Amino acid sequence: MFLIPPAAEPLVEAVRDAFTRPTFERFVVLMSGLIVTMGRRTVSRVLLLIQPHIKGHWCNCHRIWSQARFSMWKLGMALARETIKLLPAADQPIVLIADDTVDQKDGDCVWGVGTHYDSKRSTRRFKHVTFGHRWLVMCMLVWLPGIDRRPWALPILCGLCRDQTTAKQTGMRPKPASVISRQLLICLMRWFPKKKFILLGDSKAVSHAVACFANRHADRVTVISRLRSDGCLYTPPPPNKRTDPRAPKKGRKLPSPKQQIQTLASQEADIPWYGSTQRHVRYVSDTAMWYGKHDNERTIPIRWVGVLADPQHDLEEAYFYCTDPVLNPKRIIELYALRWNIEVTFEEARGLLGLETTRHWCRQSVLRVTPILFGLFTAVTLIWSNLPEKKRRLLSQTPCYRKDHLTFADALYALRRELWQTSLMGTQHQKRCLSHLSRSLRQLLLWHLSAAA
Repeated sequence: MFLIPPAAEPLVEAVRDAFTRPTFERFVVLMSGLIVTMGRRTVSRVLLLIQPHIKGHWCNCHRIWSQARFSMWKLGMALARETIKLLPAADQPIVLIADDTVDQKDGDCVWGVGTHYDSKRSTRRFKHVTFGHRWLVMCMLVWLPGIDRRPWALPILCGLCRDQTTAKQTGMRPKPASVISRQLLICLMRWFPKKKFILLGDSKAVSHAVACFANRHADRVTVISRLRSDGCLYTPPPPNKRTDPRAPKKGRKLPSPKQQIQTLASQEADIPWYGSTQRHVRYVSDTAMWYGKHDNERTIPIRWVGVLADPQHDLEEAYFYCTDPVLNPKRIIELYALRWNIEVTFEEARGLLGLETTRHWCRQSVLRVTPILFGLFTAVTLIWSNLPEKKRRLLSQTPCYRKDHLTFADALYALRRELWQTSLMGTQHQKRCLSHLSRSLRQLLLWHLSAAA
């Protein structure tokens, strides 16, 4: 029987209903192997570590991704419910971040691959194109206990984006990132009917259509995103006492944000910025009706904010909007700056959890492996938060590199150490072998097995 750490029992019990009993036992062992494995996260490498704990033939583990029957939606729901428990106040709105990333894959038989613009590897002058899958990831912003430097963006849901070429090859309809972000937002609203949400994202993940949806559900959803410098802004329409469908939806045309930024009175403030720093910015703000040319000619009320350029600090002009016109402009900039935490999550998932290193190729595996690896990031964080205080403060540092704050690498190091001590080295035979080693040698061996970065 595979023994799971006590800190992992709440999460393991929460996801049990998504599986059949045999698949559930293999899934728990396989997830433990994915956590302690270093390098490529292929099933073969995982089996090298957890083979004594596997029941049945080894091919059953390979078939979990491609043929086993379990519900990814139930997994996402259980993960979201456990993540919400980390929020300090139940009446505060949940801050969500939506962004897309490319999972690089190559091969002639890989299902659903295409050529995508990769913002991670691109610069302002050079646009890099990557062959693989584009995923829209929905993260929940959480302040963890004992970590005051910045909040963590924990992935809870994600969906595969399909462009025109990929959709034609797979026989499915195209699905851009903005459509997926709206669908995932609807799922969260249905799962948590009493919660309010603030959705952050760039113009690709949060389009005008998503803003119109937020306007229709203004009592539960607020959207903050980027605005074009030449956006179509209008004054509110004149009051219409009759319900005439031909009544105007907007008033007179206003200058574009780029033109108004030169005439409006600016304000100054120190705002939390990227990299857990403070930045002194100058900004202007106003309210208007935003018109979408490609969304059935709908207009919605917004508050837009323009951040003025600062050549001294290499800061370009930036424009944002919020579907809540009464929200403070400074708060809009602060919230959008928190969107950068999802980029940190993408980078740590690639460097520490083996994203882009798997070898799955069939349709079922493609739709399962990458979302599970993103969910593993959240699972590691949830289990780490349940560890005792003494074990949570363990740092994966070296004598020549001293850390002053906890990172995901430290959470992964603490969980790996707990798994090696309680589960993978928990058999009686292995305990007798380790008892002949000195205490310092056992600690050194355990450090090398648990090191994350």
